[in-house]
Formats: sequence, C-alpha cells, structure tokens
Amino acid sequence: MINSEIFSPFKGEFDEGEISFFHKLDPRVKMGFVVGITLLCAFIQSNILLGLLVLLVIMMMILSNTLTKVGKFLLIFILFCALAIFLTFIITGNLLYAMKHFIPFFLRFFVMISTGLLFAFTTPPQKLAQSLEKMKVPTSVTFTLSIAIRYIPTLAREASAIFKALKLRGVKISTWDFIKKPGYIYRGMIIPLIIRSIKLSDEIAIAAESRGFCISNDRSSLNEVEFGMKDYRFILLIIFISSCFLILDASISFKF
Repeated sequence: MINSEIFSPFKGEFDEGEISFFHKLDPRVKMGFVVGITLLCAFIQSNILLGLLVLLVIMMMILSNTLTKVGKFLLIFILFCALAIFLTFIITGNLLYAMKHFIPFFLRFFVMISTGLLFAFTTPPQKLAQSLEKMKVPTSVTFTLSIAIRYIPTLAREASAIFKALKLRGVKISTWDFIKKPGYIYRGMIIPLIIRSIKLSDEIAIAAESRGFCISNDRSSLNEVEFGMKDYRFILLIIFISSCFLILDASISFKF
C-alpha cells in the first residue's frame, strides 16, 4: 500500500466543517458514481430529465460543501455555453435552432464536468492512491492519477491566492477588464500560476524521492480504505435513481 504521507506538501486536505457524507465515501464508489452518471447522460434523451439530473448534481455539491469551490469552474463553462449559443444565433438567425441543438449537449457536459469536479474536491489523494492499489493498478499509474487529481483544487487555491495578492498591491481587476484587456490574464494570472505549479511539482518530486516511492510496493497505511454500510447504501440509492431516470425517459420517448 502507498504511504499516506507521500503527499506531505499538501497536508490538511479539508477543514473539519467541510467534511460531509460524500467526503467519507470510498473513492471506488465515487469513481463508479462518475462513470455511472456519464453513461446515464449518454442514454437519457429528454431535456427535462437532463435538467433534473443537473439539479441533482448541484444538490449533491451543496450537501458536500463544494459548490462554492467549483462555482468558478462551472461559471466559465456556462459563459462558454452562452457564447456558443449566441454565435450560432448570429450565424443562423434562429435562436430556437441554436438552443435545440446546443442545450442537450451542454447539459450532458455540465453533469459530467460537475461530477468530475465533485470527485476531485472530495477525494484526498492518499485515499485515491490506496483505492487504486486495491484495484491492482500499477504504482506508477496510481501516482500519476493521484497527482493529477490533487492539482485541480491546488491550482484553484493558487489562482485565488494570486488574485488576492494583486488586490493587496492595488491592482483591482474586474471581469470586464479580463475581457477588455486579455493581457491581464497572461501577465497577472497565467505566468505566476505556471511558476507556482513548477515549484509545487518540484516539492512533490522531492517528497516522493525522500520516501523511496516505487522502490517497494510493500507499504502500509495507518487508515485502510474499506467498504462500509454508507458505501452500499449510496450504491443502492444511485442505482434506484438511475433506474427511475431510465424508466421515465423510456416512457417519455414512447409517448412521443
């Protein structure tokens, strides 16, 4: 098993007030949830049911205290969707055509992105690594995936810290400034974020090397990852909800 201290540069994954039911689920259950929701989005044809699925995912983010964290990512996606519909309307001159062809596509992607972010923001990398090891995934792949997952909330915090640092230095940048002067994003956000990411990568490499990562797979962990009753209850709940959505979608398709 992978040592839980391998990611020591990133201690303090969550605050006590942020721990929710979804945080405590086994990462394997949450991975199955993401895959299941993705497949469910592909099969559902009704826009109404896709909208209900979006509301269900948003409710789960509220219950897991992650909505405020992923809100900026989702806002960028929503703005991109609105821009795509607007450009299609300008080209075709038909708003109904643009909405009819783009809304189902964007609803599906919204659900997929939301569930992925929900998984990333509620799964500590050490638990993810332990779960992947139990699934017999090679250690090199486990390490790579764990770091990739860990970088999502880390980059979000770093971007927020850079933005606050600009404010403290008297540089007040509004959303309109980003649109009017894209150079602000390049000079003020992207370059410092890239430099900080390289530094974090170096810290991770040093931490992994100092602990002999990949030299031996016979590692132990203080807290083992095991299935519990909460995991089985969540699986049954998701299966029930998915079945209801599929039955409703089939009945709607049969009527029309």
